[in-house]
Amino acid sequence: MDELDILREEMAAMKRNLDKQQIVNENLMRTVMRQRSSWLNTFVKAEIFMLPFLYLFFAAACAFFKISQWYAVTFLVVGAIDTALDWRTFRVSPKIFGTYTMLEVRKLLIKQKKERFVQTCIALPLAIIWLVFFSMAVMHSDDSAVNWGGAIGGIIGGIIGGIFVMVLYHKAQKTNDAIIEETKGLEEE
Repeated sequence: MDELDILREEMAAMKRNLDKQQIVNENLMRTVMRQRSSWLNTFVKAEIFMLPFLYLFFAAACAFFKISQWYAVTFLVVGAIDTALDWRTFRVSPKIFGTYTMLEVRKLLIKQKKERFVQTCIALPLAIIWLVFFSMAVMHSDDSAVNWGGAIGGIIGGIIGGIFVMVLYHKAQKTNDAIIEETKGLEEE
């Protein structure tokens, strides 16, 4: 009987050690996931910071080319709405990794991923339409070469911006995919 009790105690001690190791592994994974998603939060904060400066840039461009300020105001309103949506679809609050279960984290990230796709499918065409109208207004404001150069520069800048948005979108989706895969691994353990 004595040997049986010793074996039970050893088994219980091994189980406690295994449970401690799983907790350490899960906490380490939560820390890694939090760090991996931190660039998304930084991006949204930078977007919020840059929006007023971009508005001022477009307001100055409207004044320089003598076109309606409604282009700048439209940019500000749509940009503010898009930034608010980015706060919801890009930002991953660090506290979710400490308070949510891995299943809840995975569900939240999958939801964000779907919302980000819908947002991009709506915002990108709207941005292209705005850019076309803005460029046409710049081109038709005067027949000078400066206006044509400004319009062509705006189109080139818009294309570069569109490429940047798509690269950013894919990077954000990859970050979410990696974290979702990590949560699956933790749930299986």
